[in-house]
Amino acid sequence: MTIAEALQKLPPFPRYAVAFSGGADSTALLSALCETVGPGRVAALHFEHGIRGEESLADAAFCRDFAKRLGVEFAMGEAPRGLLAFPAPGQNREELARVERYKWFAKICGELKIGCLMTAHHADDAAETLLMHLLRGSGGAGIRGLRESARINELFPEIDSALLIWRPLVDVPGSDLREYCAKKGLPFREDSTNYDTSYTRNWLRKEIIPKLKEKFGPGLPLRLRNTSRQFADIMDLICREAEEFLKEKALIAPFGVIVDRSAFLSSEPALRREILRLLAAGEGNWDFSAMEETLRSLEQGGGTMSPPPGEWRWLTLEDKIVFYNETFPLKEFLAARLSIRPAAERGEGYSDGGRGWGIWARGEGVTFRQFARKGDVKTASFTPGLRYRPVNGMEKKIGDLFTDAKIPAFMRKAIPLAVCEGEVACLMGWRVSEVQAVKEGDEVMEISLSLPAARKWGRELFNALKRGEAEW
Repeated sequence: MTIAEALQKLPPFPRYAVAFSGGADSTALLSALCETVGPGRVAALHFEHGIRGEESLADAAFCRDFAKRLGVEFAMGEAPRGLLAFPAPGQNREELARVERYKWFAKICGELKIGCLMTAHHADDAAETLLMHLLRGSGGAGIRGLRESARINELFPEIDSALLIWRPLVDVPGSDLREYCAKKGLPFREDSTNYDTSYTRNWLRKEIIPKLKEKFGPGLPLRLRNTSRQFADIMDLICREAEEFLKEKALIAPFGVIVDRSAFLSSEPALRREILRLLAAGEGNWDFSAMEETLRSLEQGGGTMSPPPGEWRWLTLEDKIVFYNETFPLKEFLAARLSIRPAAERGEGYSDGGRGWGIWARGEGVTFRQFARKGDVKTASFTPGLRYRPVNGMEKKIGDLFTDAKIPAFMRKAIPLAVCEGEVACLMGWRVSEVQAVKEGDEVMEISLSLPAARKWGRELFNALKRGEAEW
């Protein structure tokens, strides 16, 4: 496929943006796009990562001048100072840079009212990506390689934007883009880091793929690209099946996702892996052995199981698998829903020995309500060793009460307590404490906590949950 043929497939938008680094690939794309749709419908977007010093500043100046020469609108973004130069321990600088870049692309395209961002990924990039994922032992999502198009919130759930990412040149050989620049006399920049073979992609590009081309011919990248397209078709089918499964068998709660355990375990292995990948962690955190170990644990109902590095954890809870986000501010969420107010009279309280917390973890809405003698009642949180004596009950450590009630561990420290004069007045789900029990003639306080029911699975709601923006 030629560059001109590739650009004939453009989706219909009034304007397009190009992720413009100044390299040969994006220079060829920007120039060819201007020839195809006219410079007035094109914007060049350059992101300055701030990690190559004077070289990256020169790249930015080149991009600005080249955009002016073509007559296209130009915008430049910058990473937060020091973020990429000094990433936090455990952070992958390349991935962090990619996320920051696309966050800015989404923001600026929103401001410019542009619905389609084009990148200059080509067939050689697609081949490198496929080989990288194969070498890393990635799952199906990795083997599918580069997608020709995707919404930005599909690639980055933390970005709240439906901006279309389009890779029109993904079936065009990379050599064609340099030939285009040479034929048109177009200048471009060379990124010195592209020659650093300590990066896997550069090592493949400079040392491995040339040898593979010698053995299998120059058309190898396109053959690998076609292979990944076939995997992509298979993965699209599995992804659709996973979405349908979740619509029927999953609920979204404020703390995470609740899945029917028997339905999950009776599904096909490929479907189980895709559901697990969708719910529990980013695909990059997985290898096959970790995935299989997790599936075995879920089959055995072994309680809590920690996945590879990430924020999501899960546990089996009777007939459910509960996937929860460790970073979700559950304590603050519950505290905001705790109400302490004067009551006209003592009403009927809710007391089930704490079992309502398990009900909520399985997706049902619950309202805890208790009535206590009026006093200076304040909210507090669980601490180890804290004790509680409900009316007509034995005094116990609150931690032991939680254990007896089989309250999931991730909930325990978040459950709000009502305290009066240093004593626990009310533990939601149990009877009011003896010291705060209402007697004849006492003024009454109502202490209540309403927990919302989980909702039906929906991709937008799930993405909002992952961003911490879901509303309840």
